[in-house]
Amino acid sequence: MERLFSLNLVRLVDHFETKSHCLEYMTGMLAETGALSFPDRFLSAVKGREEIMSTGIGRGVAIPHARDLTVNRLQIAVCVTQEPFEFQAIDDQPVRLIFLIAVPQGSNNLYMKILRSLSEYLRQDEARNKLLNAIDEKELYGYVHEIEVRVLDDLRS
Repeated sequence: MERLFSLNLVRLVDHFETKSHCLEYMTGMLAETGALSFPDRFLSAVKGREEIMSTGIGRGVAIPHARDLTVNRLQIAVCVTQEPFEFQAIDDQPVRLIFLIAVPQGSNNLYMKILRSLSEYLRQDEARNKLLNAIDEKELYGYVHEIEVRVLDDLRS
């Protein structure tokens, strides 16, 4: 299995004006890696998913995601913002930590396991705070790599 995270998919950002701006920016990150054949179609799938129900899971975290035929490989982009912004999260709190998951059409089981494992990890205050307080992208990447190791261990068990 390919890496879920890569250094070029981890960014510290000052702020996003809107949820839509965030999703467009992060889709662009994934497109730059070649993970998406048609970024516009993937973005539409993500936004459609958000219209059904926000992926803002609370505690300042959002995990937008979509499964689509245009996704070439399972890949996750991560952004931490300095300024919180509105994401229509379930706890009505603004968001600073976003994980955008691009999922190939045939990867449903793997995707559900990754989503569950990631959600459980991000519910832990200590783990979440490490990510939010990363001083640079290299440090942030180190923390998401720890998540990847944990997620992959969970998949094996």
